[in-house]
Amino acid sequence: MLRHGESTANVEGLIVSVPGPRALVEVGLTERGRAQARAAAREGLAQGLGPETVIVSSDFARALQTAQEFAAGLGAAPPRVDERLRERSFGRHDEGPASAYEQIWQVDRDRGTHRGGVEQVAAVAARVSAALSAADELAREAPVVLVAHGDVLQIALAVGSGRDPHEHREVPHLGNAELRRIGDGRAA
Repeated sequence: MLRHGESTANVEGLIVSVPGPRALVEVGLTERGRAQARAAAREGLAQGLGPETVIVSSDFARALQTAQEFAAGLGAAPPRVDERLRERSFGRHDEGPASAYEQIWQVDRDRGTHRGGVEQVAAVAARVSAALSAADELAREAPVVLVAHGDVLQIALAVGSGRDPHEHREVPHLGNAELRRIGDGRAA
């Protein structure tokens, strides 16, 4: 899996998580984010990925642009889109400061219920598990790289390591354009 490169929202310290023009078109990669995606492709090549790799991405601009740069660097086909890889919806916090994440993650750790349209951990885990199952099918034929967002991938990594998805912040954090193999602690 690959987290998107540095985005304009990262630089601005904003949460952009609700599908719409901002997430799907306007909030894309910075030049640094594009360079990070190209560097991730070089790392992928060094790990044995190549033109046969299937890249599946969130449709949010920052992830899709990362996937496009990554695919080009591998010489792979253009990325496929899977909306199940979209960023977790942070509801009422959308377009607000990134400092709200800590409050949300504390509710996650406490296994509480979110209010104000924040997507529950179990809902994210269910959709990401379905996307992982689809990737498993594709991986029977070729290597697969999923390109998505911080919380979605953190939850996927928790699931992949056999942990409770509410413990996603206990999994080592994925940096921008970090490529990481998902664990095999989940049922395939």
